[in-house]
Amino acid sequence: MEKILMFFLLSFVILFEQAGAQSGSLYYRSSVHNGNRVKTVFGNWGVIGQPVDSRPRGAWKYETNGYIGDVSLFVGAEVNMPNNVKFHSVVTCPVARPTKNPDASPSGDPWTFMPVAGYFNPDPDKNKSIAMNDDPNSWPAQWPDKMNDPTDPGWAGSWNGYFGKRASANQESYFVMDDNNDLRFNYAGNNTVNGIGVAFKPDSLNPSRNGLGLSVSVRGMQWNQTLAQDNIFWLYEITNHGTTTYNRAVFGMLVGTYVGVTGNTDFKEYDDDWSFYDVRENITYTGDYPRNNSRNPFWVGPVGMVGYAFLESPGNPYDAIDNDGDVDKWVPASLNRKFASSDFDSTLVKAGD
Repeated sequence: MEKILMFFLLSFVILFEQAGAQSGSLYYRSSVHNGNRVKTVFGNWGVIGQPVDSRPRGAWKYETNGYIGDVSLFVGAEVNMPNNVKFHSVVTCPVARPTKNPDASPSGDPWTFMPVAGYFNPDPDKNKSIAMNDDPNSWPAQWPDKMNDPTDPGWAGSWNGYFGKRASANQESYFVMDDNNDLRFNYAGNNTVNGIGVAFKPDSLNPSRNGLGLSVSVRGMQWNQTLAQDNIFWLYEITNHGTTTYNRAVFGMLVGTYVGVTGNTDFKEYDDDWSFYDVRENITYTGDYPRNNSRNPFWVGPVGMVGYAFLESPGNPYDAIDNDGDVDKWVPASLNRKFASSDFDSTLVKAGD
């Protein structure tokens, strides 16, 4: 059976920083990842498979063979206020899908993650794209998160790669979003918790910071090598910019599959989809029954499956030790020991490398 596997690599990193930037729908940009046999539109407000237009939506092999309606991140935390007031906030992405309770204010302003300015070329005459490594015209003049580099502030003219001024994959994207527009619990008139309205501020040093004080840097990565050509990897780094410590936090993915979709043309092919979670392999996948998308006249070839899996969340990404122990299932029992730093090679990264 042919199948498509789209893996999502999430890195959950809670750090404390003092930073601030503008964010909002004014900075919406979208692009297409097509670095291998997976092709999909995505938006810098955190949604894969949208905006809904003529571009491919989680397509495999052929742009008309779409498998994705929408995929997006959500992050939640428990907040402890004075006088034993406690509330839970879940920050979502603005997704175009049927819902009775949208994450928005009464006037319609999104209470969600929103794209942060500065991470793409803002000139609308030259660029309408998210920053992509293979399109230097989409890059900003300077990268806001690299302004503190003493040797090259802002990395002007260089790609903002995960391992430095280079791309690690054949095709990469990069953007940042934050929850500063999620005002649900920042002003007493927007909520009721235990019969009262709470006015929570996540940063005691910056009263203008709203939401939970979170930002998320997002990287999409595609390799065209044979073993990876049917995959797209997403790396999410979540940072707490405020002064509030969250002792309990969660994150996850909202996945809406649509095996048989082509761009914005709806042939009602979603009504015979099925999904299954494989506990042993920790992967959820969706297929079509009876593997027939004949209602879509643009469909080409057989019908495959789309899979999505959480790969890794490092406990400490800097000590070369598998802190969360999830590699144990792959270590032969005969070794009967944990990995140690001596099991890993090391290299010296000099300034400018």
